[in-house]
Amino acid sequence: MGEVLQFESRTCRITIDYNKCDGCDTFDCVKACRLYGRNVLRIEGKRPVLAMSPEEAKDRCIECLACEINCMLRAKGAITIEAPIPGLDEYRRRWA
Repeated sequence: MGEVLQFESRTCRITIDYNKCDGCDTFDCVKACRLYGRNVLRIEGKRPVLAMSPEEAKDRCIECLACEINCMLRAKGAITIEAPIPGLDEYRRRWA
């Protein structure tokens, strides 16, 4: 993966792949964060960046997933949110 922005929320890891962002002019991820989230993202140099320190973002992000969903549906699919679920692997093995 090339240049990325990666930060943590309380239980998730958010990754923005800037290679996929190149040429995006909708900035739907930032619009979604403003509308549904807590203004964690802003645009700088035609890219989404943190609007605060990573520590503040960890506390402020409400993990609404709106940035990822809107980027996937209306832009370039540059955002990935990993939300580990403790015990999921064990559960899947047990019921497989």
